[in-house]
This record gives sequence, C-alpha cells and structure tokens, in this order.
Amino acid sequence: VVDIQLDDKEIFYPYAIDGEIDFMLSVADVSYQQFKNGVKEGGTIVVEPNLVHPTEEDRKKWNIVEIPIITIAKEEVGNVITQSVVALAIANTFTQALDEQILIDTMLSKVPKKVHELNLKAYELGKKYALEAMK
Repeated sequence: VVDIQLDDKEIFYPYAIDGEIDFMLSVADVSYQQFKNGVKEGGTIVVEPNLVHPTEEDRKKWNIVEIPIITIAKEEVGNVITQSVVALAIANTFTQALDEQILIDTMLSKVPKKVHELNLKAYELGKKYALEAMK
C-alpha cells in the first residue's frame, strides 16, 4: 500500500534532512550532540540550559536560545510532566508551522479534561518565553 498526498500548499515532510534543518529543540545533551549538526548554519536551536551545554563554537555557528523548559514546567506550571507542552508551544511559536488554535485543540483532545487548564497554562508559558527570546 502506498499513500500519496497532494495539496496546493506545502506539505511538511516528516523527516529532517541533515544540513537543511532550520529549528531544533533539545532538553537532553545526548540528543543535542547527536543531532545538532543536522541544523543548517544560522539555524535556531532551543536548549534547556540546565541540561544542554553548547560550546562557544556552537554559539558562533547557530542561534542558540536558552529556555529553562523543565524549570518552567516544574516551578511555574506546577507539574514537570507538562514540559512537553511547554516545548510544543516554544517550537510552534518559533516556527509558526501549525495554526495555533488547531494545535491547542488537538493537544487538548489528547489529554483528560481534568488537566486541560494545566496544559493550557503550560502552553501559554511556553509561548510567552519563546516570544521573549525572539525579541
């Protein structure tokens, strides 16, 4: 079986091509070290500064943005598990890859109603920190 998708708009290909990546987010040094070279020169890499440690050479090659994703989730949202939602908001704010309301609606459809408010708070905080970092 082969699936073919046709659209008048750009289709985001699900696999990154080394050297052509514009944006990367990493909360673990091991993944940062493994995948950073796939990001094109001048591309943006958002890192969790408590866990990921770019070199000065890295900072010259890429736009390194430090946002304490895990700290935000743990201390400001009140639940470290929401770090993925904080990261999701950061990634979408930087890339504008998806319509924000569709993204939020989809995210909320995947979690129980009792944690909607918590996840919305995590999303808003991620967006806030991303916008501040983009200034």
